[in-house]
Amino acid sequence: MGELASWIRDNHLKQDEAAQILHISRPRVSDVVNKKVGKFTIDALVNMLT
Repeated sequence: MGELASWIRDNHLKQDEAAQILHISRPRVSDVVNKKVGKFTIDALVNMLT
């Protein structure tokens, strides 16, 4: 989750942009950025990283 949040920050992506790239909703991007770990399965995080 930290890697995803860093990638979003380092690439200066808006949450809407990150959501489109990761194929998730903008609220889910917010959960990633705010590191709400309990809202994600390991599979979901791995899918976003790939």
